Amino acid sequence: MPATRGVADSPRERILSVASDLFYARGINAVGVDTIVAQSGAAKTTLYANFGSKDELVAAYLRERSTTWRTYLTNELPKRARSPRQRLLALFDVLGGAVIDASFRGCPFINATAELADASRPGREIVAEHRAWVRELLRGLAAQAGLNRPAELAAELQMLYDAVLVSAQVEDGATSARRARRMAQLILRG
Repeated sequence: MPATRGVADSPRERILSVASDLFYARGINAVGVDTIVAQSGAAKTTLYANFGSKDELVAAYLRERSTTWRTYLTNELPKRARSPRQRLLALFDVLGGAVIDASFRGCPFINATAELADASRPGREIVAEHRAWVRELLRGLAAQAGLNRPAELAAELQMLYDAVLVSAQVEDGATSARRARRMAQLILRG
């Protein structure tokens, strides 16, 4: 979900917007600071004054993506389903819609993990926080639904969630989401 920003945005916002679009479309390691600076119209000193390093810019990109996805999912699930159990299944409907978007280039968090091999890099911490949030969302819904072993159930559903995001890159995303939803129904039945 690339963000569209106006001309009046601050240099920091322009840098982050350009970096976000480039990192997602081309990959973190494939995009250099010089490209970001050139496309944002900001000075390199402005980039470093606002972010300190490319690693911190990557962390800001991932943090923004996480915030956007959390907000979207938090707002969307109640629109699609009333009960916590139905919301667990509706998650796969939401994913199905996300992966068929023409701009979909995979999960930015899974992609970042593949590119940021060193777990001590700041972006990896944001990935871990995002994944923990998804897991807690699933665990909370499972507990609200009165399902047994909500933590284990959340881990299983998160594997399906990840599978949709990965398989959608190599095959039809809508089909991947439907299959995962059917598998989730089986898991929820016990």
